[in-house]
Amino acid sequence: MTAKLNGRWGPYEPKTPADKAKARKQAGERRQSQAQARAFLDKHKSCAAGCGRPVAFYEDSPVPSLKHGGYCSEECQRAGERRQALGAGLKVARIYMRVSTDEQDLTRQAAIVESTRAAGYYVAGIYREKASGARADRAELLRMIGDLQPGEVVVAEKIDRISRLPLPEAERLVASIRAQGARLAVPGVVDLSDLAAEATGVAKVVLESVQDMLLKLALQIARDDYEDHRERQRQGVELAKNAGRFTGRKPNTKVHDRIVALRTAGHSIPETARLAGCSESQVKRVWALNKALERE
Repeated sequence: MTAKLNGRWGPYEPKTPADKAKARKQAGERRQSQAQARAFLDKHKSCAAGCGRPVAFYEDSPVPSLKHGGYCSEECQRAGERRQALGAGLKVARIYMRVSTDEQDLTRQAAIVESTRAAGYYVAGIYREKASGARADRAELLRMIGDLQPGEVVVAEKIDRISRLPLPEAERLVASIRAQGARLAVPGVVDLSDLAAEATGVAKVVLESVQDMLLKLALQIARDDYEDHRERQRQGVELAKNAGRFTGRKPNTKVHDRIVALRTAGHSIPETARLAGCSESQVKRVWALNKALERE
């Protein structure tokens, strides 16, 4: 603490007994805080996950404050929390949430998170994306499959949130989840995996066969619903066209011209999509149309 004395700044010298007592108290508190900070830093020198890296702190905090609960990163924090959950006897789940369009709201599926936790699961990850279930190249779905570990459970609102692919492709998707040692837990699909795991001999074979049959049936129903919806949509558009009420969406000629210019200049499809601000599928479609027009 400093004070101005004879026009100059210098160390503050308390004069009254009360000021001296206050100064001693403040000095003691500072020493105590410094000692606590040193003890805190000594205790948390390295990541609690045992990776050997130093823990992360909030840089703008006036006192040492852990950023990831004693871990060096979010990745190590998730891994450490997962180990603690397993040690406490909790099952581990990863929740996948998908909507097909921007108009749909992901919050309507948020209740599944609470119900999963209420069922005694530790939620290791929540994967959200807006994409069609008829596509197998969904980024968050693939990331979730890559994160899966043996014994974990994939939770979704309905089976069509996982897949609306044709049955062979849907089965390959489910197989990729099972290959990680995980299983599906979806409302509407009876889960016999626990019973099958405890069974032996013929009973085990029968239970596993029934489980596969029920899953195939659910996947096929999801695909049929998707195709029925597409067919009704096509018929509606056809009727509107015949009645002169549907002209389709007008193409964005500026984007189309930019795509053609970039592709002609030798840019790859991903580069063109990034520079033109559109999807790779649109680049492929416009470029194919341009090549077809050139051949005419």
